[in-house]
Amino acid sequence: MQNWGKNLAPLATSLALLAATAAGVQAQTGTVTGTVMDAVSEQTLESVHLSIPALQDDGWLSNNDGRFVLVNIPAGTHELHVRLIGYRDHTQEITVIAGETNNVEVRLEEGVLTLQEIIATGVAGETPRIKLSFTVEKVDFEEAPVPAPSADGLLQGRVAGVKVQSSSGRPGEQSSTLLRAPTGLATTNAPLMIIDGVVSDNTMADIDALDVESIELVKGAAAASLYGSRAANGVIEIRTRRGAGLTIDQARVSVRNEYGQNQLEGSIELTSYHPYKVDGNGLFVNNDGTPVDFFDLTTGNPVLDNEFNPGEAGTPFTSFQDNPYPGTLYDQVDRFFDPGNTYTQYVAAEGRTGSTNYRVSFSNSRDGGILPGNELFYGNDGFGRRTFRVNLDSQLRDNLDLSISTYYARSIQDDAEGSFFNLTFMGPNVDLAARNAEDMECRYAEEFGGCLYLNPDPRAGQNNPLYPLENLEYDERRQRFMASANARLSLTDWFELEGSLAIERNDFHAFDRTPQGYVNSHSYPTASDYNRSVGSLYRYNSKDDDVNAYLTASFNRAFGDLTTRTKLRYVLEDGHFEQFSATGSNFTVAGIPQFNNTDPEQRSAASFISDIVAEGYFFITNLDFQGKYLGDFLVRRDGSSLFGPDARWATYYRASGGWRMAEEEWWPIEQLDEFKLRYSIGSAGGRPRFAWQYETYSVSAVNGAIQPVQLGNKALKPQLSVEQEIGLEMLVMGKAFVQLVYADNSITDQLLNVPLPGYAGFTGQYQNAGALESTTYEASIDFPIIDRPDMTWTTALNYDRSRQTITELNRPPWRSGPRYIREGESIGTFYGDRWATSCADLPTGTDCSQFATNSDGYFVYVGTGNSATDGIAKQLWGTASDDMPACGGEGATTSYGWGRPIKGLDAENNCSPFLRMGYGLPEYNLNWNNSFRWNNLTLNVLLDGEFGTERYNGTRQWAMREWRGGEADQSGLADGDKKPVGYYSDVYNVNSDNSHYVEDATFVKVRELGLRYSLDSDMLSNLAGLGLESAAVSLTGRNLFTFTNYRGYDPEVGGILSGEDNYEYPNFRSLTAVLEVVF
Repeated sequence: MQNWGKNLAPLATSLALLAATAAGVQAQTGTVTGTVMDAVSEQTLESVHLSIPALQDDGWLSNNDGRFVLVNIPAGTHELHVRLIGYRDHTQEITVIAGETNNVEVRLEEGVLTLQEIIATGVAGETPRIKLSFTVEKVDFEEAPVPAPSADGLLQGRVAGVKVQSSSGRPGEQSSTLLRAPTGLATTNAPLMIIDGVVSDNTMADIDALDVESIELVKGAAAASLYGSRAANGVIEIRTRRGAGLTIDQARVSVRNEYGQNQLEGSIELTSYHPYKVDGNGLFVNNDGTPVDFFDLTTGNPVLDNEFNPGEAGTPFTSFQDNPYPGTLYDQVDRFFDPGNTYTQYVAAEGRTGSTNYRVSFSNSRDGGILPGNELFYGNDGFGRRTFRVNLDSQLRDNLDLSISTYYARSIQDDAEGSFFNLTFMGPNVDLAARNAEDMECRYAEEFGGCLYLNPDPRAGQNNPLYPLENLEYDERRQRFMASANARLSLTDWFELEGSLAIERNDFHAFDRTPQGYVNSHSYPTASDYNRSVGSLYRYNSKDDDVNAYLTASFNRAFGDLTTRTKLRYVLEDGHFEQFSATGSNFTVAGIPQFNNTDPEQRSAASFISDIVAEGYFFITNLDFQGKYLGDFLVRRDGSSLFGPDARWATYYRASGGWRMAEEEWWPIEQLDEFKLRYSIGSAGGRPRFAWQYETYSVSAVNGAIQPVQLGNKALKPQLSVEQEIGLEMLVMGKAFVQLVYADNSITDQLLNVPLPGYAGFTGQYQNAGALESTTYEASIDFPIIDRPDMTWTTALNYDRSRQTITELNRPPWRSGPRYIREGESIGTFYGDRWATSCADLPTGTDCSQFATNSDGYFVYVGTGNSATDGIAKQLWGTASDDMPACGGEGATTSYGWGRPIKGLDAENNCSPFLRMGYGLPEYNLNWNNSFRWNNLTLNVLLDGEFGTERYNGTRQWAMREWRGGEADQSGLADGDKKPVGYYSDVYNVNSDNSHYVEDATFVKVRELGLRYSLDSDMLSNLAGLGLESAAVSLTGRNLFTFTNYRGYDPEVGGILSGEDNYEYPNFRSLTAVLEVVF
């Protein structure tokens, strides 16, 4: 104790000296605090690495609010180095004053690669893309320098695993969108749409692309689980521009005018020759050699020419289509499709005042398509649309934000498009635009000097395709209103409440009028023998009212190195739909299209009403440890009136994780700045349709008898999609960003109509009765080839490949057109008759030495010692073989016509096989996007390709019914390659599906080509009196060129899954000029 007292004084002295030294050191250091943000959007940036090289420290990271604190920094001036993947490296000088705190603001300029772009769809809170543990893609408006007429066009060719395609080129037509692979056999495969908080199942065709700020895409259940029972097909969320990027008290007005022309790029080959006998003057003759009028059936029929015996009438197998038509010839495709004009006028005003920002926009557009008509006939008005949008954001208090979005669109679509089917039957010697001065009972008779002939080619068996185009009235009108309000209250810096209310109203009106006097049939091109319509009227009206609301509690907090984002949400949905249709015919007074002007005995009406309610709630949490270990977990419960009473609720989930390995201290590969492995598993659902859970009955229109149709199902559940996704993301040498994804999706509880036995009293019942599986591979690379102040060149390449198979079918297999729905079948496969191409396709026991392969690749009978080119030289066409073995059992025989195609048999030697013909989905998709800038001149090129796709060309097949297809022309061919018209009747196959019309539809399209020049500051200064902030002129092309061997108008036809070309309105290209000014 005494020794302790003796040592107390020296100890006290030492402590005093230590404290004095520490105080001195502290007095020589200071603290730096601040925030890191995006230089343009002012969005705070998390996980930014800050360092002071002179201190040789490990550096610091900004937190999830972008804030940082640097302590014990020596007094003086230092260079602060700031680095974040996806942004340009930044150096900023800071001054540290001893004993004080210095607050700084760091603004980073985004690099060419947008790796830190903020994602808000499907996540617990706004998250940098680099921190995601599942796939969410984002397309910014700036990435689409050639804006399409509507929002869906912004997605074409820009994202791996996303397919956008219209089944028809008709202006204003809704496109189909497929994310990765189909999920339903009998349900829609369209993704869920969210537009400024409005949850919608409706079209993107009404959304003006010029309003769009960004589109986020959640491609599968592994990421879309947040949206529950509506998200099995993925989710597309559209955010529109709001003026948020402006500085305080800044306002500007943007005006954009675009004008151009549409053109049919492709075509279909039609005949220029005929197979008929002619006299010395080139006139058609009958069997007696007497000239006949081709356009007057009363003068007789021309006979077929005879290649072997010119003095005799020919047969379909001795007549070849190589005689030129007399008189004036017309290109009917060119005559029917005419270049139409397209224009868009767009005005937007936006500004920011204090804590409020806004944007107001208006657009007026019209697209005439390629059926506008000309000086010879009246076409249609195409598609017109007007839109109006108001977006407003305001910070009402320091902790209370309010956002309001409203949108109104009104459009009219002229659907009187004529008959593309009839066009292929018209002979080249027929003037479709000829007028019948003796018929004045049509709308434009006075203007054009008569009506069009209903059947100017009486031998075609079809009517003039221009006649309905000019005389029928059919248009569709849509009105769409959307509004949403979102309020966010921050109670603390880590806890906030959010509420949202959104409404959508869709009105659709269809009007169809056949005028009194419309010619239904006409035997001859004279004023006699008309069968005229008494007139008819059809109207269809529907309205769809939807409300969705949610209340959210969010918790965003850091615990040391662990940053968490957690969200609890309750969701409520309410939908009301009703439709009404009416028909009437036999107008009392011409020219008055009203139902009370029709015969009361010939009126009918129908209506339908449905109400749907749903609710749900979910819990989601996102974990980020040290910026390199990522986790995400979600549980959601959904209840819906669309589910059966015994299955009203369904549960969905997600679990995902990611590891940013390049952030580890031990990471050995300096060339890989980012290397993230991630895995996600999640589930989502697909809801049944309204009536599928109920008993349904039909009522006879004759006697009012009630018949049971569909048996109800109280246990009907939504389809369940469970997807697993593995991803790898790499940044190579700070330049190239590479993303590889593999997704495996199992979709069970398929909603199918199952046939019931007769004793059940009902014909069928909707059940959960099948399963699909799909796999998808995706790869993308973004690479800035040149990145200089005066010149940039960025390129992006995307690849995807999907396969899908029916793995379970708890009902009998069935055929749907050319489709065969059965276990083990790949979706997209189509079936029909397949022509024999080898001996293996012929009946067992056939002497194949008497067969040979012709120029079409078919294995045909030629006889002993002959080849497939001897038909004319040896006059073999029209002859036949002796009896040979046939299908149908032992002893069955048949005879084969010389050179004629033979229907192949299956492995079981069946007579009526249903054989695989092709596969309507692509082997893979590939697109390549390039943007090149040199000073003020920018060139953008988007190439979009689909490879390995097969299409069934029904348009080409129908033309062959009257031998009007171009391949039936034999002029210019060597005799050995010529085939008679009967051969083409064989492959026409009475319009049954057959392999002759299955074609390789691989294509590469110049989807977008844009050349833009922005006026520089010197030019703008010369226009200072106009108050211009910026101005630009552009030349744009959409769907400009298509490189393909497909023999139809366009290979991108028939929808994404159908694989069939059935004479739809062709896709076309547009060339426009654009002037943009900003005041």
